[in-house]
Amino acid sequence: MPTPRDTIRTPVFCILQIAALTVSLAAQPAEQDIRGPKDLVKIPIPPASPLWLWYAIGGGILLIILIAILWKKRRQKQFFRSPSQIALAALTELERTPQPIADEEFANQAAHAVRHYISARFGLAAPRRTTEEFLRDLMVANESPVIAESDHLKAFLKSCDLAKFAGSHLSSTQRDALVEAARNFITVTSKPATP
Repeated sequence: MPTPRDTIRTPVFCILQIAALTVSLAAQPAEQDIRGPKDLVKIPIPPASPLWLWYAIGGGILLIILIAILWKKRRQKQFFRSPSQIALAALTELERTPQPIADEEFANQAAHAVRHYISARFGLAAPRRTTEEFLRDLMVANESPVIAESDHLKAFLKSCDLAKFAGSHLSSTQRDALVEAARNFITVTSKPATP
């Protein structure tokens, strides 16, 4: 049976016991310690990516954005051009072609520019019809402003058809006259009609 002296422990006695235990643990050699010091853990450093790669990616993205902006501006510029401006630009480009092109191709491109102008400006389906069909439909549409210039248009389209289908030769003077006739037709018919 425990004595009252064993059951009652004073705080001073507890402190002395803890101090004695700490001194005895500190006096033990390091070999008897259960856990020794751990090795240093090296955290791997990811390899640095080359700077030129990031510059190339950034430059590529900027180049794509620049091309997209320029393409959009070009499309808007073409979208806002009138049919007469588009046709006159096509005729100027045809006239300034550095290499001599065949007579058939020259006449075809000149007729194509005029037919697309008529289609866009007046709503007549000129590009998909033969010259005879187009002129016949033109005569039926009495209110069309193209009728006033129908004689010039007829002569122009017949000249183009001769070069395209009959194989007639076009001299440089005839080519210039063909382009000038197309240009005059577009200039005259692109003006707004006066009441």
